[in-house]
Amino acid sequence: MSALDHLKEYRVVRVVLPLQEGGQQLIDGVAKTTTPPQLEITFLPDQLDMDALSKDEACQVAFDVAGATKSIRAKILSVLSDAKLQLEMVESFTHVQKRAYFRVDADLSVSYWMLAEGNPLARSIHTPVNISGGGLRVPVDEPLKDGTEIGLEIILDAPEPRVVECAAQVVRTYDGGPTGRQVALSFVDLEEEDQDAIVAYCLAEQRKQLRLKVQVLGS
Repeated sequence: MSALDHLKEYRVVRVVLPLQEGGQQLIDGVAKTTTPPQLEITFLPDQLDMDALSKDEACQVAFDVAGATKSIRAKILSVLSDAKLQLEMVESFTHVQKRAYFRVDADLSVSYWMLAEGNPLARSIHTPVNISGGGLRVPVDEPLKDGTEIGLEIILDAPEPRVVECAAQVVRTYDGGPTGRQVALSFVDLEEEDQDAIVAYCLAEQRKQLRLKVQVLGS
């Protein structure tokens, strides 16, 4: 089955868009196949910076299906509006996940600090983060190398209030775009009860993806 077959109906996807100055922008949108191998992706208003977008480079579209991640490499055919792109699939891949952790965007209170520092200074994150039972994607001010270990404090407010403290490792860095520098973190020292609490929180927050669909299609 082609990856596009899973996009016959609107589906929330994660998109990595190339930027003219180098770097990438990570953004969530709603994708649907039009005439294969073409598809359209619609974003919420004011999320795209069309002037910064590099239309000559390929972008990546990813979504989860039954414990696997479908990834599509696509070229940008045209800009249909300030919130919609027309793409053409070049190739697709399937990555089987070790555990079926789905990700959600969440407005959580998160603080982090460098474990290698003698007197670490905690930095607070005041913008939404992307979280799953396996890790986080968060905005940061300073450049962090892959493999850097940091400490985390995550305050969950649902389904039960809980403060999670753990360690994580930088596995990827994204630079540039309106969202600024972001890093993907993988939990490396997380208690099983805390992981269960994060997964429960993600389940409670999954409704936000449905709201995103309604917002996008309504706009």
